[in-house]
Amino acid sequence: MSSLIPQTVDLMHMGMPGAIGAHIMGDVIVDPGCEKTIDHVIEALDGSTPRAILLTHIHFDHAGGTGRLVEIYPDVEVWVHERGAPHMIDPTRLVASARQVFGEHFDFLWGDVTPIPEENVRILTGGESEDDWEVAYTPGHAKHHVSYLHTPTRTAFTGDVTGIRIGNGPAFPPTPPPDIDIGLWHKSLETVSAWDPQRLAFMHFGQTTDDVQKHIEMVHPALDELANAAKETDAEGLTLWIREWLAERAGKEEVDSYWRAGPFEGMWSGLDRYWQKSAQ
Repeated sequence: MSSLIPQTVDLMHMGMPGAIGAHIMGDVIVDPGCEKTIDHVIEALDGSTPRAILLTHIHFDHAGGTGRLVEIYPDVEVWVHERGAPHMIDPTRLVASARQVFGEHFDFLWGDVTPIPEENVRILTGGESEDDWEVAYTPGHAKHHVSYLHTPTRTAFTGDVTGIRIGNGPAFPPTPPPDIDIGLWHKSLETVSAWDPQRLAFMHFGQTTDDVQKHIEMVHPALDELANAAKETDAEGLTLWIREWLAERAGKEEVDSYWRAGPFEGMWSGLDRYWQKSAQ
């Protein structure tokens, strides 16, 4: 495991490759994924003990397996934004709310969500800098979203703020409820861009060094186009719009790969909530 290049661990969620990936940088794990797939992270550690787990945000596909890792590695420190920390320490309300959405599929999709002892949690606000890592508050996708810069390698770990990107296709912003904020998302992209990173590492899926600024810039118009489309249609209509948008830019053969990384059916409700809040 090289300390100079982050390792992308394909979590094979639901048996699907190239959809959800954790990252390991030396003795640090960024976004370990859900409990259902945590064995892939443990295998990738290859017997080593992580020093810290850095969470970009607390959505289950990114953070759900963290408590299980803390059980295995009881001295590991968990970094998480102050708005997400209480739900990692006591996930009862978060899980109950999610079960209303996912119903009987919750356990099948995500597995257990184990509480994290408060003494293992390092609460972030954004702006921290320590041990080769910088933290920036990057809301827009979620109010508890942060991004991390590994300064020696200029690698930005951006969670979902730089979108879903498969291969050399377009960067596409996932917009699940309840925290979507288009204006804040644009500002967060500017924050990441200002780091001038040499590498992006993102969960859906992988990393890139070839066109980092272009990747970031692609998200701005995609976010506006998606938001405006949602304003004019419903969930079914937006799903069709996304498929057509991606087919035109990535090719029809890649549309399902994007869907595996972030199912389109959940995108409209996040944007509909955003527009309702904006109107109020």
